[in-house]
Amino acid sequence: MVTIVTVAVLVPVAWYGFVASAVFTLLHTAEEVWTGDGAPFWGYYRRHFGHGIGNIAGALLFSGLALALIGLAISGYLCGSQFFLGGLLGARIGDAVLSHIGLRVQFVGPNPGLATAPLYLVEAAVVPCVLPVSAVGVALGFGAFALFWFTSFVRRRT
Repeated sequence: MVTIVTVAVLVPVAWYGFVASAVFTLLHTAEEVWTGDGAPFWGYYRRHFGHGIGNIAGALLFSGLALALIGLAISGYLCGSQFFLGGLLGARIGDAVLSHIGLRVQFVGPNPGLATAPLYLVEAAVVPCVLPVSAVGVALGFGAFALFWFTSFVRRRT
């Protein structure tokens, strides 16, 4: 037990953050694309907004989003960029609150990704307590999701 504790102390907290973040991304993406109630997410979007993308484009888009989130996690956690770490956490908040919790309030029925969205909120709540995070990065990460959903609702109503 002492050996494990000693090794754990020698590993920077940011490395634990990166591993957790990557696992959260993979779990959330798997839920949105394959395993979630009402998956895939782009089909959910199409059902509620009347337009969207096909299955191949959706799989490519969500793979790209997962890679982008892991890239932000590498830059933020492993390279020490407060800006990119903030961007990651802002995107996490935007995804959880706008793409899942907010849409669940707006629309009845399954929402693929809703079950793992709390993982994103836990990360966004815990990380700023132990690592420095850029508020500008958080705002830009959240803003990307806010802009997408704002334009989606505007387009839906017209």
